[in-house]
Amino acid sequence: MAELKRKNAKKKSTGAFIKDSFMTGISYMIPVIVGGGVLQAIAKMLGGYNIGAEMANIDTFAKVIYLIGSSLWQFTVPAVAAFTAYAMADKPGIAPGLAMGALANSINTGFVGGLIGGILVGYVVLAFKKINVPKSLQGIMPILVIPVFTTLICGLVMYYILGRPISWGMTTLQNWLMGLNNGSKFVLGAVIGAMMCFDMGGPIGKAAAMFTNGLNADGFFIPTSAKMCSGMTAPMGIALATFLGGKKKFDAIDRENAKSAFLLSFCYIEEAVIPFLVNDPIRVIASCMIGGAVTGGLCMVTMLESPAVHGGAFVIAMTSNPLLFVGLWMLGSCITGVLYALLKKPLAVQEENE
Repeated sequence: MAELKRKNAKKKSTGAFIKDSFMTGISYMIPVIVGGGVLQAIAKMLGGYNIGAEMANIDTFAKVIYLIGSSLWQFTVPAVAAFTAYAMADKPGIAPGLAMGALANSINTGFVGGLIGGILVGYVVLAFKKINVPKSLQGIMPILVIPVFTTLICGLVMYYILGRPISWGMTTLQNWLMGLNNGSKFVLGAVIGAMMCFDMGGPIGKAAAMFTNGLNADGFFIPTSAKMCSGMTAPMGIALATFLGGKKKFDAIDRENAKSAFLLSFCYIEEAVIPFLVNDPIRVIASCMIGGAVTGGLCMVTMLESPAVHGGAFVIAMTSNPLLFVGLWMLGSCITGVLYALLKKPLAVQEENE
């Protein structure tokens, strides 16, 4: 079915083709990283946050949950590599893609190595498909020849050519993140938080989410807390603004939408802000970005970790410091709410301007 759709689809540019392919890979990866992250987080909630370092010395139910979650977690990079290759070259790309993802884990190239390996596999498989072979061999091409030789070729290229520079880049990034001073940490977190609160689930926010999810896949959980905590401030803040502004600044429809925004804030669903964003974009964006930036920056400075990439209030207990998470969420929400309540013009003034 996927192959038929490609044949009938319009030809894309190389850049668009690669972008769509790795976005497909990431979309298939998300359930893996969410499932593995949440299970590990549950285990940490039951058996202590440092349960991963104590696995050899314990034999508890929490250990079993952590083992299941970490086993699923190990498929994060293979999943993104395999499904990126699948998006480019269909089924023959899956097995070599899985191999490149596993190899990326082995040679410490991480999430980036998986993406690059998946793209490499996709192009090699497409090249094999263009080779004219006798009819007697066509049946074994997708199940034997293409998977075996694609895995071998791409594996050698990844190990001997691409692996070392990618690994060096990932190590450099990790060392940079670990060596940031408090000021630099705040700036990075503020940028993540502001991006998350700019377009409420749009491409800017997704870019920030993709960056933090990639770091999460490589074991860096602090940026994940900056992403999720700041993303939860916008709907809560707008709901608070309608309460503070009251009937003088918000009509009945706004106040009704605010109820949904309040509830969806707990679910980490920013799209609840869109009705307000459409009607008053500048004030809403400014208020939400400031609140999100403060929360995101403080998440980084305080080293708050979140193994789960999604889940909102339902995974707060699984963070490294649940009370701190709630406090920073409320702080950013209050900043957004107070700012928007002050900036929002009264309804009478709006009607006169219209």
